[in-house]
Amino acid sequence: MISVIVPVYNVEDYLEECLESIQCQTYTDIEVILVNDGSRDGSKEICERYCRLDSRFHLINQENQGQSAARNHGVSVSTGELITFVDSDDVLSIKYLEILNRYMTEDIDLVECHYRATRSVFDKLKEVENIQIEFEGNSEEAVIKSCNYGLSYSPVCKLYRRHLVEDFPFLTGVIYEDIYHGVGLLKFIQKMVRLDYVGYYYQEHSNSTMRRRFSEKNLDLFTCCDKLVDLFALDETSMPYIGKFLVQMVTTHHKDFIEKNNPYQNLYEEKLKEYIKLVEKSPEVARSSKMVKLYRLAPKFYLRYTFPIVNRIWRKMHSLKELIYKGKQQ
Repeated sequence: MISVIVPVYNVEDYLEECLESIQCQTYTDIEVILVNDGSRDGSKEICERYCRLDSRFHLINQENQGQSAARNHGVSVSTGELITFVDSDDVLSIKYLEILNRYMTEDIDLVECHYRATRSVFDKLKEVENIQIEFEGNSEEAVIKSCNYGLSYSPVCKLYRRHLVEDFPFLTGVIYEDIYHGVGLLKFIQKMVRLDYVGYYYQEHSNSTMRRRFSEKNLDLFTCCDKLVDLFALDETSMPYIGKFLVQMVTTHHKDFIEKNNPYQNLYEEKLKEYIKLVEKSPEVARSSKMVKLYRLAPKFYLRYTFPIVNRIWRKMHSLKELIYKGKQQ
């Protein structure tokens, strides 16, 4: 059986579509654990209605503790040997669970697919065609792949063996916990696969974490990054890749949040320097990182000037390539 765990908090506008997409799955041996995290809108009533109509749905109510605590609570009351997480404002393709479960063979602990903001006709066609395995690897290979941005560190669009999320629960009381959990959990897998398949669709709206203004809570980023370093402290092979991943996290976070004269500018520069040193433990990994190369050109100016300027150029070049590609398709 698959346990589908859905943290719910003030999502009455999106919740029914989410629950409908779970209820209509072609794979039917499921239990759906709805964890109402202290919602103040009509979300609880929507959950109760689905529980009355479908015995596979179960509602757990708790005071607001955050998404990670809700996920952990859901795991603790679930009974399935396999577990997947669905955010309550997202939707699943009708064969999502069937397809992910198909690739969960005896030696596999984790199956991952792609997610996308919008659904296209092309995605519907891929559901009924042969699906390719995009990546298959052991723990070390998966960590390296993830740190090279080839795997998702999001907890969704994945099917887990139960022991993984039981033994490695989500961090609570912090934001950016996905950075730690998504990569850290790979340390404990036997083997995983990533499918060339889009089965999960997320909503883009103004409540997204990445759209908020800077506050001291954003410094949780470094708590999660440092815990990841501690977790892999004895892994000499993986550590340079962990460093490469964290350089990416700090750089993009600084670009998104830090404005001129921010009092934490020095902290960002210090942490970046610390993570750069981890990358440089492997000259080969350092050479493979565009960000490390940019940093070495002018370390003092990297965060404030070099990366923002070069990033704008990269984005314009990418947009131009997309326009050229679309023109060729017409």
